Amino acid sequence: MLWNVNSIGYLDFPKLRSITFYLNCVRKSIPKHIDIIHVHNPKFAGLFNKNHINILTIHGDYETELKAEYGTLSKIITWYINVHVRKAHAITTVSPHWATIRKWLWIPNMVNINEIRDIEPANESYMLFVGRDDPIKNYPLFKRIAERAYIKFNIRSLALGIRGTNKIFLKHNVVSWRKVISYMKSAFGLIITSRQEGFPTVILEAWACKCPVIARSIPPIRSLAKINPNTMLLYETIGGALRNIQKLKSDNEFKNKIVMNGAKAVEKYDVRIVAKKYYELYTTLVKKIYG
Repeated sequence: MLWNVNSIGYLDFPKLRSITFYLNCVRKSIPKHIDIIHVHNPKFAGLFNKNHINILTIHGDYETELKAEYGTLSKIITWYINVHVRKAHAITTVSPHWATIRKWLWIPNMVNINEIRDIEPANESYMLFVGRDDPIKNYPLFKRIAERAYIKFNIRSLALGIRGTNKIFLKHNVVSWRKVISYMKSAFGLIITSRQEGFPTVILEAWACKCPVIARSIPPIRSLAKINPNTMLLYETIGGALRNIQKLKSDNEFKNKIVMNGAKAVEKYDVRIVAKKYYELYTTLVKKIYG
């Protein structure tokens, strides 16, 4: 059985979407034949109850993200979520950084490499942003980098997942996942501008597509770079991002080395490998709780 945000429901008003969604989770009735409740966002933790095995997978750090989005209101939301998060029999995270900080179990993010291999590259090449326009993903920073990259290197950019006003240096589009992969396969590079992250799926997808990754040097990203050395270029400022862009543009041998390192690294995050880790967790908890 699969539930998502739409099937649970919420009030579509600013600042009320998350709060009403949390309340709807608590009111949801779980069928008796379900053994395991596995949610991939703390906002679903209201589904947890004492009659089932409860597993939470966190894709970032929800307390930090809620604070960035809701300000002081986040304290109430975080308190409410944590009441239900404490019902979890296991908490996993896709991020090695947050696993260390929060003492959670690290099971990495995953990607279907075979599915990606079957997709043809696009005919156009852009510098890419993939994500939504919110305080966490920090699209405005990408826009500034894109403008400077066009002026300095004549590189055009494409923001996927965002509807915006197109400029000579930057286009916007909302497309299917397959089209995103198609653009990645022909891209100059993928730019990560996030203020906060876990283990971005788009990085795995970029590695599988042999697309160079230029990522903001925040602690979770640095942690990923440490365990996957020489697979991405990190920056702290717009100037740093531009220097990385120049390096990729001027040194093809260096660029090829980066993308081949990424292509090799992504193999250990294939869905067939990572899914086994979740299966092992399931069987361990079932034996422990049900005997």
